[in-house]
Amino acid sequence: MNSSMEMSFDCEAKLREQLAVVDSMSKFYIYIYSFDLVTEMYREIYVDEAHVHTIMGYTGNISISVKDMCRMLVKPEYISGMVAFTEISTMGYRLRDKKYITYQYEGINTGWLEAILFPGQVDEDGVLTKAIFAVRDINYEKNKESQLIYNSYIDGLTQLYNRKMYNENLQEYDNSKLQTNMVFLSVDVNGLKIVNDTLGHDAGDELIIGVADCLRQCFSQYGRVYRLGGDEFAAVIYISPANLPRLICQFNSVVEGWHGKLVDSMSISLGYVTQTECCEKDIYEMAKIADERMYRDKEQYYALKGVDRTGRQSAHNALSCMYEKVLKLNLTTNSYQIIHIDEEEFKNFNDTRYSLSVDIKRYVEAGYIHTDDQETFLKYMDLEFVKEFFEGKKNYYSFPYKRLVGGKYIPVTAEMLRADDYSKDNRTIFLFVKKYK
Repeated sequence: MNSSMEMSFDCEAKLREQLAVVDSMSKFYIYIYSFDLVTEMYREIYVDEAHVHTIMGYTGNISISVKDMCRMLVKPEYISGMVAFTEISTMGYRLRDKKYITYQYEGINTGWLEAILFPGQVDEDGVLTKAIFAVRDINYEKNKESQLIYNSYIDGLTQLYNRKMYNENLQEYDNSKLQTNMVFLSVDVNGLKIVNDTLGHDAGDELIIGVADCLRQCFSQYGRVYRLGGDEFAAVIYISPANLPRLICQFNSVVEGWHGKLVDSMSISLGYVTQTECCEKDIYEMAKIADERMYRDKEQYYALKGVDRTGRQSAHNALSCMYEKVLKLNLTTNSYQIIHIDEEEFKNFNDTRYSLSVDIKRYVEAGYIHTDDQETFLKYMDLEFVKEFFEGKKNYYSFPYKRLVGGKYIPVTAEMLRADDYSKDNRTIFLFVKKYK
């Protein structure tokens, strides 16, 4: 036997050995074919009995049959990838010094599959002449992988999106143009610590799940809802400005009607901002504004409950007796905080809140100011007028008007007092509405 015959015999023996190994592993594969890279023909080695043998046939041209197989079995978005994966002209190069290469794709009726190419026989120059093409079912692995990915983005307690998803989504929003109907909502649970301390953490969890359910019920169809951790929630939704107040009122009604087994009721603080309010700001600035409004709402909640979290309860009670309304205005940020307000007025008007300048106009339009005094009220409550007045180092001014109280217009006096820490960067003043006699 000469050397060339010996080499040919050794190659054939090696290929038979490789095919024997592949055959022994056939239970892992749906299809196994031998590819001849010289003739560009294939030969069927194994096809699972649950699949038909006629997809590619027992033998045939590799390029033509793969394209036919793709057209019949492979989802369109993966066809070009499969054709490139089985390209004969580059296969030798791609398999050089490799044990195998793979391509994952989705079948039309079979789910996820993985195509594998194993190097087979080489000629005397070391050029690959034969390869093994196999396909296996990877639905289990893909589903497990998908479940792991899903779990990494979902809060275990509430099944809302978690902070990881929140952070990644905010990056996506930051890299794209924000839609004009986008709304960012910030939500916090009131009194969770008290519930945990008095009723236990099971009750606290029930409350958190309850808030999540209310958020999901009202907002999930419009966008994404997140639990950021603890009692903090957020949502990014898309809804027209005209329909937003109705949706907010619906959410407040759902929250008000909630009852648990361990907790009787829930209270939340809500702040939100629309993209049209801050066209020049990015998503992170929108989130900050929504948070600020949520914290103002929380302060209002505690003020209405008579809780002074700075420890000055007596001063708070005294102001509540002397004045119909006490507001803290920030002219720099065009925002306000309610320190004291009639609960009925708060319920009727403040369920839906915007910026200070917008709510001043809304207050007038809602009929809380007598028609004879509306022009005066808007003039003295105009932000630019107030800024200019206090920039002159003046500390106080007041003006009278008639406001709606208990169904009647009553004479009152609005008093504005410059805060001690007033500056150009922090234009803070207090507004006191003196009770009628």
